[in-house]
Amino acid sequence: MTRATWTPDAETPKVYARLSGDYNPVHLDDEYARGAGFDGVIVHGMNVVGASARAAHLFAPAGSMLRILDVRFAQPVLPTQTVAFEGQTKEKDGQLKVTLAATLEDETKIMSPAAFTFGPADGTQEVPRRTVLEPSDEDKIGDVYSFTAEQLADYGGITAPTDVPSDEGVPPMACLLGMTGALEKAFQGIEPEQPGTWVHLRQQGVFYEPITAGTEYLCRIQGGQTIVRNGKVGAHVTIPFLVETPGEGRRVVSSGACVLLYAFTEDE
Repeated sequence: MTRATWTPDAETPKVYARLSGDYNPVHLDDEYARGAGFDGVIVHGMNVVGASARAAHLFAPAGSMLRILDVRFAQPVLPTQTVAFEGQTKEKDGQLKVTLAATLEDETKIMSPAAFTFGPADGTQEVPRRTVLEPSDEDKIGDVYSFTAEQLADYGGITAPTDVPSDEGVPPMACLLGMTGALEKAFQGIEPEQPGTWVHLRQQGVFYEPITAGTEYLCRIQGGQTIVRNGKVGAHVTIPFLVETPGEGRRVVSSGACVLLYAFTEDE
């Protein structure tokens, strides 16, 4: 049974761009988006993941928080399109994995797979074995940022399905809003000379503590761990990152990776 739906409106990409700093014209300029092969501007991938994570939370026990996500994008979402969410759950080691089916009205899947794991809000989350936590000279550091209550409210407005848990608190996905500053720096060293468009293919994330308004965070792109694979249609780029608190006593609050495609523009 469908538990929730989500319909971004025409203003959603503009609000997300303002919050995240991601002003890629594919999200804001209809003509540019059509030139890139879409039917019009598309909603930011991270915006879609944020709404999906909140829908997945409907299936989790009270008092839980999002701990792990792994999402592969299958189809972009356009403003005014309605996404329907259904979930299947599986419990393991005290955590609940929600496999979410997210489809448009014509049954087209927008994500496959879409897995969200929830655990107790007062519990801990282990750091994945392959995660590198120590800084490197090749890292790309984003600007220090924090969230105001107003920004979190705006984020909540553009990611809210028709139903959300009453005890969800601040969605941990909000911590990824500020990673654009580091991503832009990462792109400077890997963008191919051939014209093209960045497309978000996959998003992975692990969350170690809740995100709070007023706390300072920064995103560190792990340049030494970044992988670029060139192909005929474009370049696949896997970008690992950490979100942490700056300064002495730094704490890693999230880790994960973005997988993007720099799709070459076809010659006319």
